[in-house]
Amino acid sequence: MTQQKATRAPEAKEKRERRSVPPVLCPDHFYRLADGPHFFGYGPTVLAEKIETGEVPRPISLSNSGRARGWFGRTILAWQRSREEAAAKQSA
Repeated sequence: MTQQKATRAPEAKEKRERRSVPPVLCPDHFYRLADGPHFFGYGPTVLAEKIETGEVPRPISLSNSGRARGWFGRTILAWQRSREEAAAKQSA
């Protein structure tokens, strides 16, 4: 009996598509944890550290299961505004 190499269907070889993040933050939209690096400007590891130290707001759970975690746009916008104000105070 000869061994044959298992071949995969072409669809299985495709790379997992990355979710696109909207260019403009909507205050009422819920942004998932995976979107955090885009909006906070830190990589996933540093972002997790900043969340633990309180430098970045904690993500909230949208459901009881805790699977959908992230931030509302208004929370991200408030954090960005506070960073801008802190930078303006330092440069003044």
